[in-house]
Amino acid sequence: MDCRQRRRTGRSCRTGESDDAVESTPTQYGDGCALPRPPEAPLKDVEHPDARVMAREAGLAVLVGVAAAAIPIALFETVRAVADLLYVRVPHALGFAGDSRWWIAVVLTVAGVGVGSIVRLAPGHGGRDSATAGLIGPPIPLSALPSLLAATVLALGAGASLSPENVLISVNAAVAVWVVARLRPAVASERVIVLATAATIGVQFGTPIAAPLVYLELTGRPVRGNLWDVLLMPLVAAGTGTVTMAVLHRPVLTIDVPGSWSTTLPDVLGGVAIASATAVVVLGAVYGYRGLHTLFHRVRNPVLMTGLGGVVLGVLGALGGPQSMFKDVETMRSLVSTAPEMSVPRLVVVGLCSLAAFTVAAASGFRGGRVIASAVVGVNAGLTAHALVPSVPVTLAVACAVLGAVVVAVRSCWLGIFIPAAMVGSVSVLPVLCVAVLPVWLLVTNRPTMTIRERRGPPDER
Repeated sequence: MDCRQRRRTGRSCRTGESDDAVESTPTQYGDGCALPRPPEAPLKDVEHPDARVMAREAGLAVLVGVAAAAIPIALFETVRAVADLLYVRVPHALGFAGDSRWWIAVVLTVAGVGVGSIVRLAPGHGGRDSATAGLIGPPIPLSALPSLLAATVLALGAGASLSPENVLISVNAAVAVWVVARLRPAVASERVIVLATAATIGVQFGTPIAAPLVYLELTGRPVRGNLWDVLLMPLVAAGTGTVTMAVLHRPVLTIDVPGSWSTTLPDVLGGVAIASATAVVVLGAVYGYRGLHTLFHRVRNPVLMTGLGGVVLGVLGALGGPQSMFKDVETMRSLVSTAPEMSVPRLVVVGLCSLAAFTVAAASGFRGGRVIASAVVGVNAGLTAHALVPSVPVTLAVACAVLGAVVVAVRSCWLGIFIPAAMVGSVSVLPVLCVAVLPVWLLVTNRPTMTIRERRGPPDER
């Protein structure tokens, strides 16, 4: 009885027993029978969207990318004009120095009252409380945009220690959805939000590669289909936005860090230590921030709440000076250029005041974001670390400290890696950042974040 007959009768075959009728290569199974090898499934090519469909989407991505630069440029110029008015023109006209401690305290206190008044009285109430909003969120109503922009301009122009990225992403997404819905109603609003968000990230951070990755990371959206097809159009939008800013010669998030370096094991270990130490300090500030948010929001009136925050910011600004107040690329460049002339205690004071002001502003109802603000904190921490341990190259120290600060504040490892690499303009730091991000991420995983669950209530209680 051959092997095939034995199988039909339920009897097992002896190992090694052949079956001449089986022409394919035999495979031994558990009962010892030599069975034919199953035919291999033919390889299929990956299916991609039609080229004409991608071309139409690419046209929309390019248009959104170019347009995404308009509102940020207008906001940056307005904030710069407000800061110039408050700290240069008015003091010069009245005959005193714009960086006088008493004047800084007055300006920030008045700015706090002004922002609180906008939140309480203006239509839209200044949008969502920035403490309850992450970097990426649902689009806000168009009716809330004017008050949100006004509160942001006043806060940032006065030096309230926040940055504009959350606001700009919300505004650009809302405007893009409204415009595209009227010009091309067939385009899904969710698709427009993705393109506008990616483009705005490219405009502000100069890191177009990070933009689509950050969107997937922070929204938790599952990837359906080919990864490249999913990321291509947001990448085009982000790249177009970044190129638009470069063509218009607008400031990008880059700093001129002196010196050069080559990768050595002590440098890598030093960079990892700096990133981890910065993350520990900023994480401690996050715990304090959440308590401050609860404390400030016991004051039901937003005018009093944000005004009180302005008083605290005024004291911190008087101690730390303008370098601890403003959170923008000009402040980063100022810190880098003046750090060699500053003592270590002064660097520590400026850094602690900067971090404290960042947490107070975010907790007390000021409008603004946390990415660039935390990057400024990281720059200060990196310069301080280099002053304490000069053997660690300043480029690496700054990049690793920015990594630690951004990952803790935003919980985005992609931004934490790409922003410092773009800032210092050195690809050679990327491998070290990819190593340093591991202990930082292990440290912050399942720890409290800077995004607080939104409270429900009437406008005067928010």
